[in-house]
Amino acid sequence: MKLWQFLLLMGVLVAAGGALLLGVNFLVLPSVIHGNKVVTMPDVRGMTVEGAELQLGTVGLDVAVARQRAHPTIPEGMILDQIPAAQSRIRGGRIVRVITSSGPPAGAVPRLLGLSLRQAEITLQRENYKLGRVLRVPRPGATEPVVDYQNPVPGVEAYKGVVVDLVVAEPAAAELLRMPDLRGVPLYQARQAIADAGFVLAPVTYERTATAAPNVVLSQDPPPGRRIRKGERLELVASSR
Repeated sequence: MKLWQFLLLMGVLVAAGGALLLGVNFLVLPSVIHGNKVVTMPDVRGMTVEGAELQLGTVGLDVAVARQRAHPTIPEGMILDQIPAAQSRIRGGRIVRVITSSGPPAGAVPRLLGLSLRQAEITLQRENYKLGRVLRVPRPGATEPVVDYQNPVPGVEAYKGVVVDLVVAEPAAAELLRMPDLRGVPLYQARQAIADAGFVLAPVTYERTATAAPNVVLSQDPPPGRRIRKGERLELVASSR
């Protein structure tokens, strides 16, 4: 083949290819794109990806996961957001991109040992964990109810919202006594009652008053009715002239 014939052939092929591209661009693509009807975008938030595929498939749309994002309450795999937005108008055949939940963010379980139950509950709420079962166990030597054990243990990594169970050690019932009402009782009788109960009396404070006979208990700490343990220190205020 002569050079001019080769060049002529190449020119014909290039022209034919250009014409084909123009035809695809101006004739085929518009018919494909604009041949799909415009639909109202369904709301797929709160669905699984599989559920969204079924829902969107009924109106000729496809689904693709764009990314994941942590959420404190929505379980892993559920759709948080979508593009385009729900109720927008969209032509069929397009891909709807969704953002799914990766579940609650992880964190370190706080240390609750040694805290009162109320303090432990406040700490869990602040750190976005939940209080689970609370088991109260009498513990000899315990002076007040405090957290003695927790599950999960302190420092372990767990998703926010995880339930934390507690064991609270309480003073043994036999070691707790109800504080008697000593107000108005002669001081010598109050001293005897305190000694018989196994309590320790602090140095008595005297207060001058004209409304009571001398050496009568005016006030006490702890107050009447409070449950206290043997050996605890009591304070009395008695009358004097």
